[in-house]
Amino acid sequence: MQAGEFLRFLKSRPKEERWQLVEGLAIRMNPPRMRHQQISLNLRDLLKDALERQGRRDLLVMTEIGVRVPGVSNFLPRPDVVVVPGIAGDEVYAERFHLVAEVLPPSNSKSLIAQKLQLYKGHPDNFCCLVIDSRRAWMEIHARAKKWKPVEFDDLDGVFELPEFAFAAPWAISIVILRSIQRHVR
Repeated sequence: MQAGEFLRFLKSRPKEERWQLVEGLAIRMNPPRMRHQQISLNLRDLLKDALERQGRRDLLVMTEIGVRVPGVSNFLPRPDVVVVPGIAGDEVYAERFHLVAEVLPPSNSKSLIAQKLQLYKGHPDNFCCLVIDSRRAWMEIHARAKKWKPVEFDDLDGVFELPEFAFAAPWAISIVILRSIQRHVR
């Protein structure tokens, strides 16, 4: 499927269904579980607070929106958290974005995430991709500034940094905030 065909397909589906287009395939997304939503909303709040402290009113931290990558007509994903420039409009899909975050539900395959990451990295305005596991204390950061080489966090000693957004926090604190699950921090 191409974007136009996919958007027509969406109009025929019930509004409560969530779909995304990845490399031409319409993929139905399972409803997010509470932990998944909590991680997404906590990340949104962390980023929003960091931007507000800097007085960055030119950037919005959004959830539940899709993104488009220029020149790629068979890709309309819906990342969990997106940082977009500008003022919120009526769009469902952001044409420009600076960060995308995917919170991994149990149903996501590694190959699907790899496909999405490759396409997100191709967007000329994107600085960063985050992948956060909803089942364990693990996150991966892919940053343009580091030539997209992934940096993994799976212990509690590192620092979670997003220099493009002037954000830095000890990973141990970040994982508690993102997960809000104390059993991983001992």
